[in-house]
Amino acid sequence: MVSDPPDEQVTSVAIPPKRWRCCHCGGTGVGSYGDTCEHCDGLGFC
Repeated sequence: MVSDPPDEQVTSVAIPPKRWRCCHCGGTGVGSYGDTCEHCDGLGFC
């Protein structure tokens, strides 16, 4: 097995988070009665 030399730095790749549309409010942030969606707290995504 080949290892990296000790003076060579290994950088990690930043993975952006994925946001999914809320399955309870459909991404609108409000429920069927016009109140804030309790599942996503009105953000529209989970």
